This record gives sequence, C-alpha cells and structure tokens, in this order.
Amino acid sequence: MTITDFKDLLSLVNISTSVISMRNNKSEVRIGDDVIVDIDLYSGRGGRSTRGGDMLRVWLREPSRHASVSGYVIDHDNGSYTGVVKAMWAGNPELIFSIANTKEHIGIFMNIVHKHGLIKFLRARFMKGNLTEITLCSIIPNIPDVTDYCNFTTQNFNFSFYCGKPKHMNLDCEDWVLYAASSNYSCNMKNKALMQNRYISKEIGTVKVLADSGSGTKGESDTSCHDVISKQTWQTSNPTGYFYKGKWRSLICKPSLTWTYKSYAKCLKNRPVLMTGDSTTRNWYVSLTKLLNLTIFDGRHEIKDAAWQKFAEAGNNTKSLSLYWTPHEIPFYGSERIEQNKNNFRSIASRIDNLPGRKRIILILHWYAHLARTTPQQYREHVTSAKQAVVRLLKRSPHSKILVKGPHSYTYNYFVEPFDYISRIYSQILYEEFKDLQDNVYFIDQWDATIANENFDIHPKPALDPIMVNFAFSFICKQ
Repeated sequence: MTITDFKDLLSLVNISTSVISMRNNKSEVRIGDDVIVDIDLYSGRGGRSTRGGDMLRVWLREPSRHASVSGYVIDHDNGSYTGVVKAMWAGNPELIFSIANTKEHIGIFMNIVHKHGLIKFLRARFMKGNLTEITLCSIIPNIPDVTDYCNFTTQNFNFSFYCGKPKHMNLDCEDWVLYAASSNYSCNMKNKALMQNRYISKEIGTVKVLADSGSGTKGESDTSCHDVISKQTWQTSNPTGYFYKGKWRSLICKPSLTWTYKSYAKCLKNRPVLMTGDSTTRNWYVSLTKLLNLTIFDGRHEIKDAAWQKFAEAGNNTKSLSLYWTPHEIPFYGSERIEQNKNNFRSIASRIDNLPGRKRIILILHWYAHLARTTPQQYREHVTSAKQAVVRLLKRSPHSKILVKGPHSYTYNYFVEPFDYISRIYSQILYEEFKDLQDNVYFIDQWDATIANENFDIHPKPALDPIMVNFAFSFICKQ
C-alpha cells in the first residue's frame, strides 16, 4: 500500500506507547551471547500497529567504559519486530532502542522525490551584463510554478538536471553562471513536520554481561587488514566491530598500518590518491594532509571563488606525495549563502579518467548525504558512471586500489530524509553495481561504528576520522 499522507503525528508509531522488552526477561548473558529484544509498536493514541516497514535501532552502551555496540532489527511485517545485539564486553551496559524512520516518513518522502526529483531544490543564477535572475532546479522538470525549463543534462555530464528558464526576455539558458543550494522544499509544511527528525532513544533496561574464562571483552580480529581480500569486505555481518575504552575494535581485521607520518609517507610514495564525495571524505582528506604536513590548495586549473566544494590538491614533490579531493556531481548541496561557478562540478568519471596511467592509484569513492535527497535511480546512475570509469582505470593502471566508503549514521534534526532506510537501499545499490568488481574493490563499512557511538551531526565525530582512514588504508598498506 502506497503511503501518501497521514492524519497527525499521534497516528504514527510512538516510542513512548510501544512495548519493548528483553526476551524471557533475560537480563544476564555471557560475552558473545545475543541479547534479544521483543518489540511491539503502538501509535501515539495507543493503537496496535499491524504492518511492518518502520526502521528501528537497538544497541548496547556503557558510558563508564566508553563502550558501545550496534545491533540489528528483524521486521515481521505485522507491527512486531525482533532486535538482536551481541554482548561484546563484561559489564552492565544499557540496552537502547529507537524508532529511526516511520513507514509513513519513508513512503511520503519516496513519493515526493519520485514526483519532483529532489526533496529540496537547487538554484541557478543567470547573468548577462547587469541583468541577473535566479530560478529553481531539480533532476526532473516538475518544479511548482515553473512552466519553461532549461535542460542542462548535457552540461551535467549526462546526469539529468533542469532549471527554470529565466523570465526576463534578455536572459536565456546559456546565461547560467552560478549554482547553489536553495531553501525551497518540494514537500508541504505538514509533510516536512512529519519528516523533520525527532530522534528519541529509550532505555529498555540494563544487561549484566558475565566474563568468560578469558578476557573481559570479546576481543577483535587477529587477521591483518592487509591480508583480507577485497571481496570479504562486502560480506560482513553485524556487528562489524565495537567501541571499548574509546577504541574501535574491528571484528573484520586489525589495522596493518600505524597513524604516523613515516608509515603513510612510505605507503603513499609515488601513489596518487584521489578521494571523491562530500565533506565527509573531505574530512578524511584533511586528516591525511595534516598527518603528512601538506598544504591544501585549489586545483591549479579550477575556478577561484569562496566555495570550498571544489577540486583540491595537496602534495610534496620531494617526497613524491600527491593527494586530491573532488566533490561528486550535481545534485550537490553546498551553502545557501555562497554561490559558486557551475563549472566547479565535474563528474567523478571524468576525474577518474584524468588520473595517470601505469600508476598505483589509490581511489576512494563515496556518495551519500547529498544524493539522499534524490531518487535511488538517480543514485544508481552516479554509481554506474563512476564504476565504468573504474573499469577503464584498472585497464591502464591494473595495480590501482579502489575503496568505496559506505553510508554513516546521523540524526541531526534539521534534515527530513529517512536516512536509515536510504542507507540500506544505497548500500544495496553499491553492492549490486560493484558485484563484478568485488575482487578489486574494497567496501569500507562505518554504519555500525556510527550507530554505536550515537553519531548526531551530519559528519562522523572528528575522533572517528583518523580511525576510519587508517582502517581503510590498512587494506592496501602495511608497515
């Protein structure tokens, strides 16, 4: 059944009226055991939910030990769910539950983006002499109150993109100069109120976790990341790791690289690194440039303006180090206040195709938060385009290493996107599109880590950046 509307907020499933309990009231387990949670959802008025489709979370946390681990939830499609979270350390962790996205949120959001292309429109500024005009843009020519469109698909590297045609008789489509995010949503205020994140967690109870005969924790993988074949990184299960004493303990592998200048200078010598995506990969890039004491500057051939979302370079010729970062294609949401030259945005495929041949390239790919505002089909088209460029890269530079950075969790209440649902769909698309390249491409999963550390902001917590960068590079480098 397609969901296109809702009565009011009390008609939705509600965390305060829902019934959540540990199965068989079992609150004492041993390290490595599963803590099982029975969940029955009720509306704000106390009515029992009889359909599935809501996105839920369960996790364990023990702040005094700086410890946490994420679990997973099974949907029985009748309003009842089962949560499963593995006990990873001895102690007395709290069991936490949250309703991340309601089915109504998901359904209404998906209907809106399929109709209008974006949940939040972009904007274009047209300029000629002293004349200027701003119009709204989307990937589908269906913008309220707009009848005439400029089709910029060809300019956008064949990714669909339409902007309202200027109404001034002396301005035309060819006068498009600047690009920016807009504040205009494609949904009405009622639907925006529904989708605006009211993320609330609820403690179910405390679990007593008993130590086994060995360590006070489940431990971590003994396998060096450098010895893990790339295909394995696409076939992990929950949890992929957990935090203990503030340290991320991966159950996939242990880092084969230390976060030191010496290790990275050795690893990256004569190996150009291109990171693509958004501000989260930009933060990875900045972390690495700081470690290597490199200076970031705009690409030598890029437009100079105030916007940060442009191709950037950093390097040290005497040490044979070269790092690059580039934003992915439009739709990309930068500042609503700072407009930038439309030519700052190029396709990831074109950036990959510009990489030199016969080099041991390191390429990190990422698409998520900006493209969460559009349709899964549009997301797939971006991934497919870059994947084809990866195939071309591996032909001319067969010793290159490719890594795909997956989605991360965040619950900042400014956003309206149902991120838990979208992350699942987009992760599946990444898996499908790179399925035939999984012997050459690594998947960097950070979902469990950002659920476990209760990440709130659009960016993962800053302390996680060097941890995840080092984890990623450990697959392709060693001491």
